[in-house]
Order: sequence, then C-alpha cells, then structure tokens
Amino acid sequence: MLSVSILSAFSALAQPGAAVSWGVTPNTQEKTPGAPEYGAELLAGHNGIYIGDTSQRKVYFTFDLGYEAGYTAAVLDILKEHDIKAVFFLCGNYLREKDLIARMIAEGHSIGNHTDRHKNLPTLSDEGIKKDITALQENFLKEYGAPMRFFRPPEGRFCERTLRAAEAQSLRTVLWSVAIVDWGKQPIDARANADKIAGRLHPGAVILCHITNAGTPPMLKLLIPKIIEKGYTTGVPDEL
Repeated sequence: MLSVSILSAFSALAQPGAAVSWGVTPNTQEKTPGAPEYGAELLAGHNGIYIGDTSQRKVYFTFDLGYEAGYTAAVLDILKEHDIKAVFFLCGNYLREKDLIARMIAEGHSIGNHTDRHKNLPTLSDEGIKKDITALQENFLKEYGAPMRFFRPPEGRFCERTLRAAEAQSLRTVLWSVAIVDWGKQPIDARANADKIAGRLHPGAVILCHITNAGTPPMLKLLIPKIIEKGYTTGVPDEL
C-alpha cells in the first residue's frame, strides 16, 4: 500500500478517472483520521463511506475474507460472545464455505461483496469491473436468496468507474478508517496489535481486520474489552 505522503501528493494531482489506493493517517487523539482527498471526494460523490456517524462513540467491525484459513469459526465465536454484528466482505471462492456463511447470516452479520476474483479493479476495462462485481453478486443471490448490500474493492484500490459499477448493483462502497497489517501468514502479535487498534479508535470508526492470520482471534479477545473500556459501543451493519 502506498505511503500516506505519496497518497496525499497523488490526491492533489489526481484527474478525473484516476485510481486511488486507499490509506488513512491514524492518530491517537480519537479524531477522524486523514484520508486521501480525491478518494474521499469520490466516495462521497457515489454514496460511499469510510467512517460511520462521528457524533456517536460507536465503532464498526468489518472483515475481509479472500479465502478460508481456518480461523473464521473462532472469530464468529468471539463476536457471538460479545453480541457484535459485523460485515464480512467475501470473494467468489469463499462461497464454497457454505456452513460458515450460513452461520454468519444466522447470527446477524452482513455479507459484503469483495469481488469474484480479487483483481486490481482500476486496471480492468469497464466490462471487466462489472463482471467481477456482478458475478459474485448474482452467485450469492442465487445461493442465499438475498443480495449483498455493501462493497469493498480489493486492497482498497478503486476509481470512479469502480464506484459507478458498485452503485449500479445497489451496493454501498465501505472502506475503513482503522486498520493494521494483519494479512500475512506470520502470526501477528495479538497484544501489540490490539493496543494499536485501540489507540486509533475514534467515533464512527470502521475497523478492518483480515481472518487469514492465526493471531486475529486472540487479538480480538484483547481488543473488544479495550473498546468497551474506552467508552465505545459496537454499531451494527444497518447503521452503515
């Protein structure tokens, strides 16, 4: 992911149709983090968001799932224990995990569209972008009888064509305002990363986590009490 300084410079020079690689400038003062100006403008112009209601001390959990690494059931157990509802952004190959998806739905979580093939969308043609979004949308609708409502571009890379394609499917693009590097195979330090996320919280925070790392479940066990201690509650997907 591009550094924030590069993102800021890029945003200032961006022309219509330019691509955005999403990233934010975290702070520890519980304020809305800085975001790429051009990217934030694109989101706002196409019904997209990266934060919730900043007037309320609520945070929102979102999880990106390109594939099942064996940790999702443990994450669901933790969320159920604390009555937390999240958005799970799935890719096409995850639709084979029928039992886990059925559990997500039964326990009140929302399933989001993370594209069928997890491609770098701005590099695709208009038809390619449409196909990667609609293939997953149609397959999920056929299997579960309800459309996905949220969309997140792979790696946070998007352009105006991407947002228009999502809008055409009645999808709301949701990025994030709090994230850590947690997608590698080397287990993350659960305590250090729980502290890092807790230190970056702000009203309306949309937290991004991946469930491809063995350290994610123990990190969540430590993080959720910290969220409560700081006086925050967890919002539900419908509020987004």
